[in-house]
Amino acid sequence: MGRGRQRQPLPRKRRHSAGERLRALRLVLGLTLRDVHRASLNLSKRLRNSEFSLPPSRLHEFETRNVIPSIHRLYTLARVYGHEIAKFLDWYGIPPHGHADVRTER
Repeated sequence: MGRGRQRQPLPRKRRHSAGERLRALRLVLGLTLRDVHRASLNLSKRLRNSEFSLPPSRLHEFETRNVIPSIHRLYTLARVYGHEIAKFLDWYGIPPHGHADVRTER
């Protein structure tokens, strides 16, 4: 038999972070950071709660520094991007409803 090279294991696919997924989705939708900010201002005015507003700098932190958004801002992203909030919660490691049945013992 000839000399064979040892096969190198295939590199594992790296799972993208939630921030990377948020950025990819925003770009696919053709939205800029400022577009998302403007939409968030409209939503926060309609809901009469400034916690739904999302400044461009903060969204940039979510996308690049793995900063975790508040529930209000996660809701804003879901509304602006046209997806269910459960999708975004899953990206941050929160399982979908009914996935983990946790009950307290008595």
